[in-house]
Amino acid sequence: MYYKEIPYKLACIEGKTTTDLYFKVRDAYRLFAAEGATLTEDQRLLGRNQPLFIQCEDHSSAERDLGDHILRVLTDSSVAAKVRADLVYSLSMRSMRKVFQGTNTRTIQDLRKISNSVVRSILKEKDIVGHVMEMTSIDHYILQHSVKAGTFGLALTINMFGDRLDDHDLADLCTAFFLHDVGMTKVPRSVVDKEGPLTLSEWDVIRNHPLWGHDKLSKITTLTEGAASIVLYHHERCNGSGYPFKKTGGEIPIYAKICAIADTFESLTAKRPFRPSKTPFEALKIMQREMADEFDPGLFQAFVMLLGSG
Repeated sequence: MYYKEIPYKLACIEGKTTTDLYFKVRDAYRLFAAEGATLTEDQRLLGRNQPLFIQCEDHSSAERDLGDHILRVLTDSSVAAKVRADLVYSLSMRSMRKVFQGTNTRTIQDLRKISNSVVRSILKEKDIVGHVMEMTSIDHYILQHSVKAGTFGLALTINMFGDRLDDHDLADLCTAFFLHDVGMTKVPRSVVDKEGPLTLSEWDVIRNHPLWGHDKLSKITTLTEGAASIVLYHHERCNGSGYPFKKTGGEIPIYAKICAIADTFESLTAKRPFRPSKTPFEALKIMQREMADEFDPGLFQAFVMLLGSG
């Protein structure tokens, strides 16, 4: 048998185990708790502080088994939407953390598996998006931004194309939405974390991140052209004020236009060390009054309706 580590939040939901769990004692694996067991406080504390595992047939089936379990939990209607949103956020953050630590074929493939589960979860219950908006973590703000903006972009895509979703590779798009800022890994930390205004030269560096991200992903992924356009064009604006190519209106792919809205909204509502966050209502008002010609009006209206229906 083979044993695959499972995140605690996925292993135990609201005090109950979601599957048979094992822990390692020296070189042997022993049953920690059976599926459906209610854990004691001591067991919960122990489970949070040591690795837990699921039992698999062999190494080759372990990833599939864990993926199947993630999908099962994230689409389980008996699990509260807020709990599933917490899982969507934490699992996505966990996967994105690995991507930012090392962007390679393996970490991107793992992210795509999580993306597929996120897609299925949001298709099952749209309220998850509103709950994800409330999630926080101790991770760097770019990681949190990537996951939240990615979730908003996916939700808007689903909302826009709900009657013909089979025409869109949603897992591929979700992966690209999550990765839209992966080029920021090449920006010096001193620039990324600067609390004051950026200099012109620092802005020049920032404006390269869509190119860097697209170039990096083109070498290690098989993202569709439409999905890859999210990374390259998410800072283009309909009025030509964006970067890196100053494209306008119809020159910008629709998925990139969707990401531009999600990206801007998340940036305005996020907490930053150098400025206070806006409420969702305040952020939408700013986007409507001060940035109206930057976004596709139909997509922006759909985004407002999406948030209002949550």
